[in-house]
Amino acid sequence: MSRREDSSGPPDPQPSTPNSEPPSERFRWWAILLGAVLIPVNSLWIARAEALDYSGFPTCMSLFYNVIFTLMALVVLNAGIRRLRARWALTRPELIVVYGMVATGSSLVGHDYLQMLVPTIPHVAYFASPSNNWEGTIAPLLPEKLAFTQLNDGIKAYELGYSTLYTREHLMMWLEPMALWSIFILSGIIATLSLSLLLRRQWIEHERLTYPIVQLPVMVTENGGANRIFRSKLFWSGFSIAAGLDLLNGLAYFYPSLPSVNVKVQDVGVYFAPYPPWNALGWLPLSFYPFAIGLSFFMPTNLGFSSWFFYFGRKMQNVAVAAMGYAEGDPWYPYLKEQSYGAWIALFVATLWLARGYIGGIVRTALRDRTANDGGVSYRLILASLAMGIIGMIWFLIWAGMTPSLAIVYVILYMLFCGAAARVRAEVGPPSHEVGWVGNSYMMIMVLGTAAVGPKNLALFSLLHFQNRMHRGLLMPQQAESLKAASDSGLRIRVMAAALALAGLIGIVAAFWAMLHLSYGRTYATRVHPAAPGSAFAAEHFNRLAQWLSTPVLPNQAGLLAILIGALIALALAWMSVSFHGFPFHPAGYALGMSFGLDYIWTPIFIAWLAKVIILRWWGLKGYRAAIPFFIGLVIGEFTVGGMWSFVRGVLGVQTYTFYIW
Repeated sequence: MSRREDSSGPPDPQPSTPNSEPPSERFRWWAILLGAVLIPVNSLWIARAEALDYSGFPTCMSLFYNVIFTLMALVVLNAGIRRLRARWALTRPELIVVYGMVATGSSLVGHDYLQMLVPTIPHVAYFASPSNNWEGTIAPLLPEKLAFTQLNDGIKAYELGYSTLYTREHLMMWLEPMALWSIFILSGIIATLSLSLLLRRQWIEHERLTYPIVQLPVMVTENGGANRIFRSKLFWSGFSIAAGLDLLNGLAYFYPSLPSVNVKVQDVGVYFAPYPPWNALGWLPLSFYPFAIGLSFFMPTNLGFSSWFFYFGRKMQNVAVAAMGYAEGDPWYPYLKEQSYGAWIALFVATLWLARGYIGGIVRTALRDRTANDGGVSYRLILASLAMGIIGMIWFLIWAGMTPSLAIVYVILYMLFCGAAARVRAEVGPPSHEVGWVGNSYMMIMVLGTAAVGPKNLALFSLLHFQNRMHRGLLMPQQAESLKAASDSGLRIRVMAAALALAGLIGIVAAFWAMLHLSYGRTYATRVHPAAPGSAFAAEHFNRLAQWLSTPVLPNQAGLLAILIGALIALALAWMSVSFHGFPFHPAGYALGMSFGLDYIWTPIFIAWLAKVIILRWWGLKGYRAAIPFFIGLVIGEFTVGGMWSFVRGVLGVQTYTFYIW
């Protein structure tokens, strides 16, 4: 699956591929305290921007812009401190620890995690009515300790706002479900962190994966932020273009008489609407996000090409079935999501198979030598933590009422999906991996049917909607990339592992706090729902649960076949990528292209791919390396000024311009 050669001929260059860990720099433990303090600030920012205002969406991209904004603020502050007293300035390892901790906290409060779980807990109690009969159909199926089923004043205050979290009644009401859900979430954090540690040396040292996404924070933190890239004219050219666009558009938001430049999503699919079967293309958005162009430049060219190629392959499948006269009566039609799901699972299964010798060696070493370790983290501890995390998740689901066999299958599939996302990020670095509606619970229901799953399990799957909806801000890729950044910066792995574990615990508490604080205290309705932030997403899965209970779904053999076909195509592409020099199609591009995620960013990927091919063709590796600062400038410029507008909106509550999506 890992290829060291670029499809254009010469080796595909990457920003940084160190052969060994750099010399260790000073690390002071108070840097972990700084990261811990910054997690609640960023949690409040994200919850307000994404859940309350439904805008900006920092956790819907691979590189969270709120984290880069925070990192750049520290770099600027560091420059001032260095002038006053150099020994007080943060070193690169210290900045990298803060980056990893804030990224962890941001993932947990993200658009596809606790931001969706919190409003799920009281949703049925508040929205049950005689017309939907949820009190008689859904409420009895929900675990009483994990979800509220009886309406009270505290729930009303949560949904309506104009109140406060900080009363004894409100705090005590939430204490039990918060504590219990935290057990499940913390078990998942431990499991994915342990899996990242288990595969770290295989991916970094043996396969030498380049982790394109995390190269940017590694670069900008060199020498504590005092590095060569900030002296590059090309960097400041890219920075000025991106920052200038966001500054102009931000001012035009307040002063509409000013001109603006729309680089966000614009749908051209409407022009095909009158012309069947081409109207089956549906939504066909164009966008020109500078940050996405900058990040996509670091993708291997075969992945960049594969991403937009298979995106149009997905669209052409819709056109083809429309031309053949098929109607969209089947809710899973035409099985694009199933193809994507099969490809994702197959990618990580293949990764584990290729690493079987390495993993087996670790197990044998751990059994033989209790002192054996990776960067100070005991192999025995890694394996025990992985087992404990997985068992903890399975035990929680069984305790909640899930059938043991389904609980085991669900957790295994969840770990495989998290691992696949981390692998794709480590190998090819897409700017986003929004894999919509291909969650493990939905695939299990499709394959087995609702009758075989059973009402109790269906209800529990609905509570797990936050793990199955879009998969944009998954935690394991952030953990794996943070470990890579630690390796590149000379930081002991055990220090980063401890910091990430602590950040997970703090991040859970901060995410619950931010969501509850905003929900109780808000003084205006949310954009997508008049009730508490995130209620619209809770409504999605409870409405679907009501449909499942009233209209059973039969096992779908065609959908299962599509999953298998997707897996086989991904495995075939992986084999051909390794076997044939210059093979242009990457299996990760197929997995990404068959799902919803690339709609927003296929245009920036195409632009970056074309620019990279031209540069490599006419100027070679020297030209590519010379161009790197420009594309980094695009990312930093957008994340600095665009992040500034979002920070003002998210922390201070002032409505501002948002540079991403809408």
